[in-house]
Amino acid sequence: MITTTGNDPSVKVLPSSYLTLGLLIAGGCFLASVGLLYLPVSTFTLIYASQLGFTAVFSFFLNSQKFTPFILNSAVLLTASSALLVFHSDAADSAAASKGKYAIGFVCTVGASAGAGLLLASTEFFFRKVLKVMTVEAVLELIIGQSFVASCVTVVGLFATGEWKGLSGEFEEFALGKVSLFCNVTSALGLPLTY
Repeated sequence: MITTTGNDPSVKVLPSSYLTLGLLIAGGCFLASVGLLYLPVSTFTLIYASQLGFTAVFSFFLNSQKFTPFILNSAVLLTASSALLVFHSDAADSAAASKGKYAIGFVCTVGASAGAGLLLASTEFFFRKVLKVMTVEAVLELIIGQSFVASCVTVVGLFATGEWKGLSGEFEEFALGKVSLFCNVTSALGLPLTY
């Protein structure tokens, strides 16, 4: 438990904060996955970069962050570049996905970008207004709590939709081979232990 010098957050506030932030992570990851499914990586990356604009807007409302000329310049340029993709798409990109799937990918990617911006602003709000302290222990507790919630939601979604039945086929069809897949999974699972 995080101890502070002032008013400690109630027992209900911490789990509800972890739940809210974890659900934001899980929802954002789902939307990003759908967006990446229907969009080329270059298009996805440009659209997802609009996260900066969403972060600035949400930080303005949640954390009273001021808009500086640098923030405005970055947000306008990145948002304008992603908006141009709506009106002009490359012929190779259009051939890979129909216009309907392209639109779904675009909307999901913008939603994921907005979710990521809201997550960052909400995390800052959580530290400033709820915990009123930012220590290594507080940061680790937040990361573990929200990641646990996001992982549980993702696993429940995997089993609820029946997607888990196709995992063995995906393991067999992994283009780089079983050894590479094993190394990827092992390194992904071991990464949190290095921190």
